[in-house]
Amino acid sequence: MKKIIGFAAAAAVLFGASAFASPLTSAANVRSGPSPKWPVIGQLPAGVDVTVLDCGGGWKRDWCQIQAGNVKGFVAAGVLGTQGNNVDIAPVTTNNDVAIYKGPGVNYKIIGSIPENTTVNIGSCVYGWGETTWCKVNFGGKKGYALQSELQRQDSLFPM
Repeated sequence: MKKIIGFAAAAAVLFGASAFASPLTSAANVRSGPSPKWPVIGQLPAGVDVTVLDCGGGWKRDWCQIQAGNVKGFVAAGVLGTQGNNVDIAPVTTNNDVAIYKGPGVNYKIIGSIPENTTVNIGSCVYGWGETTWCKVNFGGKKGYALQSELQRQDSLFPM
C-alpha cells in the first residue's frame, strides 16, 4: 500500500507555492513535526502517491510521517486516502451543492456554486463568524470561499 512518486511530481512539490495561487490541487501541507505548530516544509497535491512511514497513537495519533520523493515529513492523517492499493493525498470533493462566497461568511455575495460530488481545488481555511471555518476554493474560474463542513477528502483513510 506504499508507493513513492516520480521525479516530476517531486519537482512540482518543491517548487509549488500556495495551494490557492498555484496549480496544486487541494494540496496537503507537509510539516517538520506532527502538529500544525510545526513549520510547513512542502506541499503535496491531491493524487500524489506517498509512502507512509508511521501513524501512531498518543501525541501523533492524528498525524502520519510520510515520504514522497525527496519530501519527508508529517501530514494530518485526514488528508491520506486510497487509490487502488496505493496511499495518496486524497482529493477534496463537495458533500452537497456548495455556494461560493466572495468572502468568508454568509453575508458576502454568492459568486458561484459547485455541484455535489465534484472535485474542487482548496487553499487555506480561516474562521468566520460563529467559529465557522471557510476555505478558499477555486472552481470553474471562480475564486472565493466555501464552508469547510461541505468539503471532504475523498476516500480518506482517517475521516476528520
